Amino acid sequence: MAHRRKPGDGAGKPAPSTLSHDEELVAAREAALRLLAVRERSAVELRSRLRQKGFDPDVIVSVLDRLQETDLQDDARFGAQFVEAATRRGMAGRRIQMELRARGLSKEEAARAATEDPESELARARDLAERKAARMGDLPLETRVRRLISLLARKGFDPDTCRIVAKEAAGSPSLDPLVERDLP
Repeated sequence: MAHRRKPGDGAGKPAPSTLSHDEELVAAREAALRLLAVRERSAVELRSRLRQKGFDPDVIVSVLDRLQETDLQDDARFGAQFVEAATRRGMAGRRIQMELRARGLSKEEAARAATEDPESELARARDLAERKAARMGDLPLETRVRRLISLLARKGFDPDTCRIVAKEAAGSPSLDPLVERDLP
């Protein structure tokens, strides 16, 4: 069975390889601008998306250089916006750095964008755990703690922070030493 194209997926557009160099430059720039209109993107993300669309690597480099010269694409701005959104979602700094690295920022750029005060990160972990714990009222203490630890770990908080904050949020003023031993 033949692959059917959906409206808006490039159906009816000539393949980039059939265009002249100048036409391909224009098409690649328009594609990049459409991607940037949706959200800020890293240079690596744009390069990957343009490559998927079939644009020549030299054309992609030219388009990215021009977008950066005109300040339409900036990895530092992308990093700052990504950090802001990830922070609102309750992610820990180390997870944010991992995500930024996966999106093409250097280790230094990711660290610069995602470094924050440890107290702010702890407060974010507490806020996230307390909001989640408020919806777990009827569950046994051990289950609440285990689920909160899991949530915080997925968000990238270190194991000690996960345990301490989860126990606090679950309403465990002092856990029985036997229960404590069984908790992660």
